[in-house]
Amino acid sequence: MNSFLKTAVIAFASGWLFYEVGMFLPWLLGPMFILLLLNQFTAMKFRWPKILRTAGLVLLGVQIGSSFTRDAVALMWFDLPYMAFMTLAIVGLSLGLGLLFRRMANESLATSLLGSIPGGLSQMVVIAEEVDSANVTVVTMMQMVRVLMVISIVPFLSIFLAGRNASEIVPETFVFAWPPFLAAIAVGLLVYWLMKKMHFPAAEVLAPIFTMALVQSITAHHILEMPVWLVALAQVFIGANLGLQMEQLREKMNLRIGMAILVNNVLLIGFSVLIAYMLAAFLPGYLFLDFFLSAAPGGMAEMAITALASGGDVALITSFHLFRLFFILLLASPIIAYVVKKLDAKTNH
Repeated sequence: MNSFLKTAVIAFASGWLFYEVGMFLPWLLGPMFILLLLNQFTAMKFRWPKILRTAGLVLLGVQIGSSFTRDAVALMWFDLPYMAFMTLAIVGLSLGLGLLFRRMANESLATSLLGSIPGGLSQMVVIAEEVDSANVTVVTMMQMVRVLMVISIVPFLSIFLAGRNASEIVPETFVFAWPPFLAAIAVGLLVYWLMKKMHFPAAEVLAPIFTMALVQSITAHHILEMPVWLVALAQVFIGANLGLQMEQLREKMNLRIGMAILVNNVLLIGFSVLIAYMLAAFLPGYLFLDFFLSAAPGGMAEMAITALASGGDVALITSFHLFRLFFILLLASPIIAYVVKKLDAKTNH
């Protein structure tokens, strides 16, 4: 309990400090950076219950899902070709960067490819554990460092990009109604249960998104308006977990692997900028900010938070990330794992 209280005080104080000095995404980045540094360079013991991370993801899922109005869901079908183009481009480059990482770090093919694909930290680690030739520690480091770099770099870059003003983001006054609200709770519990039974990735955030999108599309009613303080609370819950998730990073990292991971991620982020620029030039009706946050190889939750703060189209950005997430987890990663296992069998690994 003492470790938890200490962690909570530091997390909220860090968020408040970052907020007071005018930092971008203070309630997410403050707890993440301060707890990361204290966890790496001090002997202090921290504890952050998993239930708080889950609560943060659920709250964020509700906030993201509220952006999926009937019109936004209908427009998603028109964006499918762009989603496919962006996803194939980023996954293709990730595989190429995986081969580059293999040469730079002298790691196995499985380690290099699974560590380079932006499919989510926990999901890619689980897949790596099923491949004998994959170094799970290195895959974990590659995924963790990329999340850290993207969350550190992308939000600050988005400050300089033009977003939407408040009138464009909130076009109408919210009116609460019980029937769609109760329907959303019932549907949400069912969707969450089904996702858990099917071992869906990130069910805590995906279930609220799908539920809100479904109910709001059918009823054409805005279900819930999240207060600012509750969104900030969700960010603290997620940021503290991210900071403590990168445990023993300093001990596991060496110079050669560190440089290879740095080059890998800088090239991937740079390529994301290029893809976003190409799509924005081809589709002048869209903002570069939207495509930039859609292409960024970070977590869906973190990019959605950035979109909320910078005036991005949350529904559009989340749609792109959902498409890429499902493509990587349901198609790309299983194929890569299968091919690598076959190669390992031929070489008697």
